[in-house]
Amino acid sequence: MSETAPGQPATPHAAQAVRQPAAEPGAAGLVTQHVRHAYWKYPIIALVLAVLLGLLGALAGSPNSPRATIATTSRQDPGGAALAFTQELAGASASAGNQQEFGLGPPGQVFVTGPLSSFAPLLGGNVAAALAAWRAAPASQQAAWANNYLMALDKITPASMEGGMETAMSPDYAKIGTLRGDFGPVPALVKADVRLAQGGHLEQYLEARDPGHTLHLSTIWLYDHPKLLNDAVANGLTDDQWGMVKERDYPVGPWYLIIPAIIHVKLPGGVTGTGFVLWNLLVALIFIFVLPLVPGIRSLPRKLRLSRGIARYPTPGEQIPPDPNARLDPVLQKELKEEGLA
Repeated sequence: MSETAPGQPATPHAAQAVRQPAAEPGAAGLVTQHVRHAYWKYPIIALVLAVLLGLLGALAGSPNSPRATIATTSRQDPGGAALAFTQELAGASASAGNQQEFGLGPPGQVFVTGPLSSFAPLLGGNVAAALAAWRAAPASQQAAWANNYLMALDKITPASMEGGMETAMSPDYAKIGTLRGDFGPVPALVKADVRLAQGGHLEQYLEARDPGHTLHLSTIWLYDHPKLLNDAVANGLTDDQWGMVKERDYPVGPWYLIIPAIIHVKLPGGVTGTGFVLWNLLVALIFIFVLPLVPGIRSLPRKLRLSRGIARYPTPGEQIPPDPNARLDPVLQKELKEEGLA
């Protein structure tokens, strides 16, 4: 140990010895290129990724519009509601294909005569009389009335727009009172049901009818209304691109994510439940086993130097204690030698 006489300035060598005792053994144990995590970079990276994801969603994502309801749809397009109710009475609606499902039944009964019977005391005597006349008629007469009214509605319906996917046009509800023909009680039933729908009572009735699937029947009726197709065309959400759309006002399910969506649409059997699960399992196994275990592929993060995004490198002159995990795995050390990096 160096000593300095009293009153004499310390030599540079002595000062260095005071600042760093046992310099030689300490220097032998230092790893000057040891890299540590810079945790302050994590929130910055997360913020940048969130902004990029938000921009991507705004530019390429589906619009997150509010869930459609029977009341708002009927108020915005009462002619389409009248058309849907008439088609349901005639057995020509889209929902006619679902009548074998549990909780549905004939659409004309579920969406027209059923709710009108429940609310008949509030709707006036003419609605009760129309219901009685409808139920007293044979099925052939009911079909004739409904089809006659359906053809009459077509006369007050504008022609659909040409070019691209055609939209479904609705009758002009302001002209619905001008129709003349052998319609029986159908006009009275349809107009009363439109009032129920606009007031929100039809949706309440349907939700109470099938409480186990609160929105099931309401959604089926919305498919009968032309506005659903028109909204899909206007927002680019028809099935001519991906074959599926995000349900409005609902969280995104896993089948809407990028890789599962490709599996669902493009891969054989991906549209079925079993195929969808098995393909996703295969992709998950690739991420679990192939990426970390296959030589060359597992070295991609190192070759791309991704660690630089979260690393804190030593400042000039900084002394860092040895890394207890600095010893390389033999397999990785062999890869580095083959690449000329070790």
